[in-house]
Amino acid sequence: MSSPRRHHPEILQRHRQWMYGSCKILCVFGIGYLLASCAVVSDVPEISNYELQQEVKNQLEFAERTIIERTQKLANLSWPILVNNLEMCDDFVRHRTGLWLSRESSILTNLSWISDDEQTIGEEPVVWGVAAESPSAKAGFEVGDRVLAIDSKLVKSSADARRLLAKATKEFSNERTDPIQFLIQRDDERKRIDVQPVLACRSEISLAGGTSINAYATGRHIRIYNGIFTFTETDEELQYVIAHELAHNISKHLIYARARGAFGVVFDLLALRWNVWTNGGFSRLSVRAFTKPYEVEADYLALYLLANAGIDSTGVENLWRRLATEDISRIGWILTHPSTPERFIQLRKTREEIEAKQQRNEKLLPERK
Repeated sequence: MSSPRRHHPEILQRHRQWMYGSCKILCVFGIGYLLASCAVVSDVPEISNYELQQEVKNQLEFAERTIIERTQKLANLSWPILVNNLEMCDDFVRHRTGLWLSRESSILTNLSWISDDEQTIGEEPVVWGVAAESPSAKAGFEVGDRVLAIDSKLVKSSADARRLLAKATKEFSNERTDPIQFLIQRDDERKRIDVQPVLACRSEISLAGGTSINAYATGRHIRIYNGIFTFTETDEELQYVIAHELAHNISKHLIYARARGAFGVVFDLLALRWNVWTNGGFSRLSVRAFTKPYEVEADYLALYLLANAGIDSTGVENLWRRLATEDISRIGWILTHPSTPERFIQLRKTREEIEAKQQRNEKLLPERK
């Protein structure tokens, strides 16, 4: 059995000196870096807490105005698509009023110079959008109206207003015939407005935060990112995006994708049985492998939805050429989505198919296998 190894005292001393010297160098370097990074030589004007608070307030107000303007635009552009495609939507319909109510969006600041820890947009039950030619517009609703009660039930918040309105419109599926009664506040005046909803394609359409050039469907909802508003050049391009996401919902693509994902889970579990951890790889792959056909079908159906709403889709395919300049990788092969050249050509061919049906005075319904 060997004896424990002993270090010579001189070696230990040199080692301690080396460590001490290294620490000194690192400390000097760190302090120098911090001093250099703080070496501001310009005489920058000071900003008071009051000025910061006022500018925060101004920017929040500007953000809220922008959200309201875009919500009103969504209401106007989506309404004709929703009410003129009942046959394509089949049983995926519900009664709607054409009213877009505020949605709460909290902005956590946690900064000492803000008077409140949390600033909130859309908490109050205010009308953010009234679709043109909708029952709400015809009844006299205006953007900015504050909802006080729905069917004699007091409204306390935006979430409360949306819940009560959804409950009221759902009653029309159970043979309700009398209009929905609203009590609103407009400036200093209280008014009662009665609205008789109409049948429309089902899907709540609203804004999503962030500047991504994107939109998505959840099966019952459609969310449009702010980036879409700055990227699209025409109303028709934005309506194509809305119609595309609506096509996903009416075709139940998300439900089918989840079912395929469940099928992939079986393989993940089998792999785990043999001590192989896939981290859900088979499940994700089984979902993504069938996403591309869903995207192709959604593009195809979208142009029919636009045509039935009387919307000219000429040129909407140019959106994909512009998007290719933003992300050149989209021109090549993609697992989950068609490439931008595929989408461009597919949209043109679909429009030619629709135009041929219009010339023959045929119903504008998509071809089915």
